[in-house]
Amino acid sequence: MTAIWWPAGAQLQEIFGPRYAVIGSALGFSDAQGIGPSEASTLESRLRSVPGPGRFIPTHRGQGLPAAEIAALPTRSGSSKNPTYFALTPQSLTDF
Repeated sequence: MTAIWWPAGAQLQEIFGPRYAVIGSALGFSDAQGIGPSEASTLESRLRSVPGPGRFIPTHRGQGLPAAEIAALPTRSGSSKNPTYFALTPQSLTDF
Protein backbone atom coordinates (compact mmCIF):
# COMPACT_ATOMS: atom_id res chain seq x y z
CA MET A 1 0.00 0.00 0.00
CA THR A 2 1.32 3.43 -0.93
CA ALA A 3 0.55 6.30 1.41
CA ILE A 4 -0.25 9.63 -0.24
CA TRP A 5 -0.12 12.94 1.62
CA TRP A 6 -3.43 14.79 1.36
CA PRO A 7 -3.24 18.21 3.10
CA ALA A 8 -5.93 19.19 5.58
CA GLY A 9 -6.97 22.12 3.41
CA ALA A 10 -7.64 19.83 0.44
CA GLN A 11 -9.71 17.49 2.59
CA LEU A 12 -11.81 20.30 4.04
CA GLN A 13 -12.24 21.94 0.63
CA GLU A 14 -13.71 18.67 -0.62
CA ILE A 15 -16.13 18.40 2.33
CA PHE A 16 -17.11 22.03 3.00
CA GLY A 17 -16.22 23.97 -0.15
CA PRO A 18 -15.52 27.66 0.54
CA ARG A 19 -17.05 27.54 4.05
CA TYR A 20 -13.91 26.53 5.93
CA ALA A 21 -10.63 27.86 7.28
CA VAL A 22 -7.47 25.96 8.17
CA ILE A 23 -4.71 27.17 10.44
CA GLY A 24 -1.29 25.66 9.83
CA SER A 25 1.45 25.83 12.40
CA ALA A 26 5.22 25.59 12.52
CA LEU A 27 8.03 25.48 15.04
CA GLY A 28 10.92 27.91 15.24
CA PHE A 29 12.97 25.39 17.20
CA SER A 30 12.51 22.66 19.77
CA ASP A 31 15.43 21.02 21.54
CA ALA A 32 13.12 18.30 22.88
CA GLN A 33 12.06 17.39 19.32
CA GLY A 34 15.55 17.70 17.84
CA ILE A 35 14.59 20.71 15.75
CA GLY A 36 17.35 23.32 15.65
CA PRO A 37 16.95 27.00 14.79
CA SER A 38 15.57 27.56 11.31
CA GLU A 39 18.05 28.34 8.58
CA ALA A 40 18.20 31.83 7.05
CA SER A 41 15.54 32.74 4.49
CA THR A 42 13.28 29.76 5.29
CA LEU A 43 9.63 30.52 5.92
CA GLU A 44 10.10 29.64 9.62
CA SER A 45 13.02 32.09 9.99
CA ARG A 46 11.07 34.84 8.25
CA LEU A 47 8.09 34.30 10.54
CA ARG A 48 10.33 34.29 13.62
CA SER A 49 11.88 37.62 12.59
CA VAL A 50 8.52 39.38 12.97
CA PRO A 51 7.84 40.58 16.54
CA GLY A 52 4.92 39.27 18.54
CA PRO A 53 3.66 36.07 20.09
CA GLY A 54 1.90 34.86 16.92
CA ARG A 55 2.53 35.35 13.23
CA PHE A 56 -0.15 34.88 10.60
CA ILE A 57 -0.16 34.75 6.81
CA PRO A 58 -3.65 34.79 5.33
CA THR A 59 -3.04 32.55 2.34
CA HIS A 60 -6.41 31.70 0.78
CA ARG A 61 -4.80 29.12 -1.53
CA GLY A 62 -1.74 31.31 -2.03
CA GLN A 63 -3.68 34.02 -3.84
CA GLY A 64 -2.13 37.46 -3.61
CA LEU A 65 1.25 36.19 -2.42
CA PRO A 66 4.35 36.95 -4.52
CA ALA A 67 4.64 33.66 -6.46
CA ALA A 68 8.31 34.01 -7.44
CA GLU A 69 9.35 34.86 -3.87
CA ILE A 70 7.33 31.99 -2.43
CA ALA A 71 8.72 29.49 -4.97
CA ALA A 72 12.27 30.54 -4.05
CA LEU A 73 11.84 29.82 -0.31
CA PRO A 74 14.30 27.19 0.89
CA THR A 75 13.00 24.36 3.07
CA ARG A 76 14.54 24.12 6.52
CA SER A 77 16.18 20.98 7.81
CA GLY A 78 14.07 18.42 9.62
CA SER A 79 14.19 16.90 13.06
CA SER A 80 16.94 14.64 14.36
CA LYS A 81 14.53 13.00 16.85
CA ASN A 82 11.02 13.20 15.41
CA PRO A 83 10.49 11.57 11.99
CA THR A 84 6.89 12.85 11.88
CA TYR A 85 7.99 16.51 11.85
CA PHE A 86 7.49 18.27 8.50
CA ALA A 87 9.01 21.67 7.80
CA LEU A 88 7.07 24.35 5.94
CA THR A 89 7.63 24.44 2.19
CA PRO A 90 6.48 26.86 -0.51
CA GLN A 91 3.57 24.48 -1.12
CA SER A 92 2.50 24.86 2.53
CA LEU A 93 1.11 28.29 1.66
CA THR A 94 -1.36 26.74 -0.77
CA ASP A 95 -1.93 23.55 1.23
CA PHE A 96 -3.16 25.52 4.22
